[in-house]
Amino acid sequence: MSRTCSTPTSTMDSLGGGIPSSVSLSDDGEYAAQLNGKDLIIHLNPTSSEFREVQIVKIKESGSRFLKFSRSKRDAPSRRLLCASDSRILVWNLNPLQQLAEIENIESGALNVDFGSDENEVVLFHAWNTKLTIFGLDTGRSHVIKTPKFSHYNGFGYRPKTGQLTILLKPDTNDTLTIHEPRSYELIGREVLSTVDAQGLKWSPDGQWIAVWDAASAGTKVLIFTADGQLFKTFTGSAGSDDSLDLGVKGIEWSPVSAHSNQSEVLAVGKVDGTVDLLRSRTFACSATLSHVLQTEQHSPSIWRERYSAGGASLEYAEASGSSAFTMLPEPSTIQRGVLMMGFSHNGALLSTVDQTRPNIVWIWGLDGTTVLVSALVHEHAVRQVVWHHSSLQLLITTANSALPGVRYWSPHRTPSIVRIPASRNENAKLDVRWLPSDEGDGSRFWFGTPDDYALGFIEQGEQGTTQFQYLNTLAGKVVPGSHGTYMNR
Repeated sequence: MSRTCSTPTSTMDSLGGGIPSSVSLSDDGEYAAQLNGKDLIIHLNPTSSEFREVQIVKIKESGSRFLKFSRSKRDAPSRRLLCASDSRILVWNLNPLQQLAEIENIESGALNVDFGSDENEVVLFHAWNTKLTIFGLDTGRSHVIKTPKFSHYNGFGYRPKTGQLTILLKPDTNDTLTIHEPRSYELIGREVLSTVDAQGLKWSPDGQWIAVWDAASAGTKVLIFTADGQLFKTFTGSAGSDDSLDLGVKGIEWSPVSAHSNQSEVLAVGKVDGTVDLLRSRTFACSATLSHVLQTEQHSPSIWRERYSAGGASLEYAEASGSSAFTMLPEPSTIQRGVLMMGFSHNGALLSTVDQTRPNIVWIWGLDGTTVLVSALVHEHAVRQVVWHHSSLQLLITTANSALPGVRYWSPHRTPSIVRIPASRNENAKLDVRWLPSDEGDGSRFWFGTPDDYALGFIEQGEQGTTQFQYLNTLAGKVVPGSHGTYMNR
C-alpha cells in the first residue's frame, strides 16, 4: 500500500454534457460526491445555506465502481471518502481535502469495497468471494479472511460500539460463523452452523445478540447467538404452528435500542407466507404474529388510497373504508411471496411492512401494548422505499411511479400527503430518499434523488392542508464556477 498526497485541482476540462454522473451521499447527508468520467466532484457542505464548496479531483482512470464515505461517528477525527476501480483504491480526508492513501494492484472483479469498522480501515471482497482483505490505513498492515459466504451487508457486520467483526464463511459444505477482535482480527469464536443455507446475519443495535436466518427451504429457522458466539436459542416458529405449511423466513429486522431498557427489545421475522413474527428479546419467543390481511372487526385503522386529483395533474391521498380500498385492487400478478420490507420507527413504537403479494401497500403497526394495525397506505404502483425519520414519527415513501416523481409523507399527527418533486424523467423510477438525521420537526430536510441528480429540501405545509416541496440545494451532473474561488451547483 503506497501513500501519496496531492492537491485537488479545480479544472473543468472534462465536465461536458451527456456524460453519465453518479452521486453518493454520506450517511448523515452532510457530504456528497459525484463521478463524471475521470473527475471526482466532492461537495464539502451541500446542506449549508452559504456557498456550497466544491472541489474537483482528477483520478487516473474512468470506470470507478465504488464511491463511499466513512460513517459518521462522534469520536471520528475526520470524515473520509474512498473511490475504487478494478485496479486501485483511493482514499481522501475531507477536512481539509487531501489524498490520504492509494492501494494499488488490487485484483480485478472486486465484489464490494467499503470502509471497515472505522475510517482507518478499508474492506475489499475479492472476486468469487475467495477472500476478504482488510487494509489498515493508519498501520499499513492488512488482514485476510478466506471464503466469506457473501460480500453484501447481510453476510458480515461490526458489533455496535466495540467493533468486533462477525462474518459468515463457507469453507466447505457447512456454513460457519466467526467472530474477530477489532483491529487485530484475531479469532474470538468459531461456530459451525446447523443451517441448510444461511442467508444472513444481523447484530442487534445494543450489541448483545447476533441473529442468523436460514434459507426458506429449511422452514422457519433463526439462530440467536450471544455476543461471544454462543448459541442461545433456535427459533423455529410460533407455538402450535403447522410445520407442513411453514414456508420459511424472508428476512429479519431488529428494533432500535429502547430509551427505557437500553436494549433492542424486538426481533421481527418476516416470513415467505406474508406474516411477521415478533420475538421479544428476553426469551426470543413469539409474542405476536402480524398478518397482511385487513381485519376491522375489533379495530378501525385509518386507510388511505392514492388517487389522481381533479384534472389528473397530481396525486393525493383519499380516506377509504377498508373494504373499498382493498376490493378495488387488482389481483396480484406475481407468484413471488414474502415480506419485502420491514422498518421500525426511531423509538420502536411503530413498524412498517410491505408484503410482496401486495407490493403497493405500506402497513403501519403499533407495538405499544396490544399490537394493532394503525394505518395502511394503498398506492397505484409498487412501493420502492419506506424511510423512517431518525428522531420523530415521520416517514417518507417512494413508489415505482415514473410519470409523477415525488414522495409520500406520513405521520400519525396529520393527514398523509403526496408531494410532487420536479425532477428529470426517470423511466425506471429509480428514486432515493433519505432524511438528514440532524433535523427534527415538521421542517425536516431530506434528499430526493434520481440516477442523475439529488435535490435537498423540505415539505412545507400551506393553507388548507396543501403541501409543497421547498428546494434548498441541487446536486446535478454539471458543476459551474461560482465566486470567490469556489464552485456553485447549478
